[in-house]
Amino acid sequence: AVDFFAGLAFCLGNLIALHRHNDVVEVHFATGAIGERFFADIAVGRRISGLRGLFSGLAWHSAYVYTYLMAQIQEQYRAQLLIQAREASQHSGVYLMKSTDDGVLYVGKAKNLKNRLTTYFQPARHENLRTEILVGQVHHFDVILTETENEALILECTLIKRYKPKFNILLKDDKNFPYIKIQLSDRAPRLEWTRRVLRDGARYYGPFPSAYSARQVLQLLNETLKLRDCSDNTFRNRSRPCVLYQIDKCSAPCVQKITESQYRESILEAISVLEGKGEQLVDSLRKGMEDASRLQEYEKAASYRDQIQNIEMVLETQGVLDPTQRHDRDVLAVARKDALSHGVVLMIRGGKLLGVKHYRIQGDGHGMGDAEVMDQFITQHYAPLLKAPEGTPPREILLRTPPSDVSLMERALGVTVRVPESKEEDQLVRVAEINSQHAVDTEAKRQSVHGAEALDDVHKRLHLDSFPHRIECYDISNFQGEGSVASRVVFVNGSPEKNLYRRYRIRGSNPQGGVPTEQNDFAMMKEVLERRFLRKDDPFPQLVVVDGGKGQLSQAVAILEELQVQGVEVVSLAKSRVKNSFKETGTYEKEVQVSPERIFIPNRKNPVVLLPHTSGARLLTHLRDEAHRFAVSYHRIVRHRARMPE
Repeated sequence: AVDFFAGLAFCLGNLIALHRHNDVVEVHFATGAIGERFFADIAVGRRISGLRGLFSGLAWHSAYVYTYLMAQIQEQYRAQLLIQAREASQHSGVYLMKSTDDGVLYVGKAKNLKNRLTTYFQPARHENLRTEILVGQVHHFDVILTETENEALILECTLIKRYKPKFNILLKDDKNFPYIKIQLSDRAPRLEWTRRVLRDGARYYGPFPSAYSARQVLQLLNETLKLRDCSDNTFRNRSRPCVLYQIDKCSAPCVQKITESQYRESILEAISVLEGKGEQLVDSLRKGMEDASRLQEYEKAASYRDQIQNIEMVLETQGVLDPTQRHDRDVLAVARKDALSHGVVLMIRGGKLLGVKHYRIQGDGHGMGDAEVMDQFITQHYAPLLKAPEGTPPREILLRTPPSDVSLMERALGVTVRVPESKEEDQLVRVAEINSQHAVDTEAKRQSVHGAEALDDVHKRLHLDSFPHRIECYDISNFQGEGSVASRVVFVNGSPEKNLYRRYRIRGSNPQGGVPTEQNDFAMMKEVLERRFLRKDDPFPQLVVVDGGKGQLSQAVAILEELQVQGVEVVSLAKSRVKNSFKETGTYEKEVQVSPERIFIPNRKNPVVLLPHTSGARLLTHLRDEAHRFAVSYHRIVRHRARMPE
């Protein structure tokens, strides 16, 4: 009885865990891969006599089913995430790896988000076990674009401290980023290095990406403007100048070697540099560098060069933190492209950017103005927060395009709505605009369609009997007959329908003998077309495109005639080729001449030539290239599996 209920509970537990992945379960049960293993596992269980052996076999098989299907599910997620990663921006920013329940697993930064994300989801396993476990748990990811790498570094630290992801390293001392502090109420203010931002009336500048960079800037400003760096106690009790005054690195305000007004002018110049307004100082340093170089004083010129680089680093303002004001605000931006609109909300709490929310705005027509779109976006985003018990709108909303009636919006939502007034606020809005523009560009690329013009061009030039609303393209991929696979891509009304894409593993059976299927192109194409067109529940296309020339076209036509498929027309698309090569002419050509794509249609000797700039040619080449990409990506996965040790 114990073995019975233990085996039954184990089976039910695994089935419940796999219930959410019904599509994968059905596919693999249909292939019979798990069914064949079932009897083998039962045979293992039968080595133990009686019901105990039977249910031991069931438990063993259930464990295999769970392990096998979870591996397949992870491979599918990995392939989908790789496609999404290739569509990411090449801008700098931060990425958040998330689980199925939207929990943050890992926060990272990248100079190039696309390059960094694609390295995670490649088919090959990672050598680092920790990275492989992370990728296996990722369900989706979000990205936040920044203007500079320094912003990405600081935003990464902020998000790690907020979410505490389990795959990130959490520092126990919880140090903050360094700042430069200036207390203007002092008689002779000085520049101080600190990690704590207090509401003490002082001015704080930063944050800096590292303590070294902050101390370097501090030393640069002190030496360039001859500011004091001694403590307040030393400054008050000083009776004669220190050694820094003697080597001309301090103006000695402690003993009135400089007037208070002159010293304060130097402090204001340092503040202008820290606020990003130090162009005059940079120009003077650059002039000194050029003069030193002209006099062949290269060491002095190199010193000027290093000072200029440090000041330019200071002038690179930080757009993700606002430590002095500690605002609770949202920064909004809406990007529009044709009929698409995408809104972004940067959530700043306590002066720190804590997150980004993306909203795809539906129903945006060409007749709506920017102010009207912003009205709808603000209303629909903040109105639910007023009704929710935990909803707390920010104190103010910062945006580039104000709504049509600002006063009404402020009264209704209880927030202040305004446009940026300072350089720092303008930079925050630019960060939101960069994120929204990237989102709408990605969506436009994803929804890119060739339009009715391209379909009409294909219909007329290929002399088709019916309008090609649905086009399917098939491609075979193999390497010396190893791991042969095929792909099917579907375009509906000129747009890729990726949920209709299919991958086929060539089974390799050839009951009539002769050349094995995996080395016979005709047999492989026949197998794929049979498996596709014998499924009556899948609507037939108006046009089928195969990759190749006359031979591939004749094969496809013969296969469809043998299957008695009616109403489906077939063409083949041959790649462009080099017209004039050294081998053919015996002469060297400076420019390689390439022929256009050629399309072969049944019962016609010469191919139809579509010029590259025509919409029909772009549609068919996009279709062919997409089928080739899909087949090659699956073939790499199959070859990698075959080479993995069992």
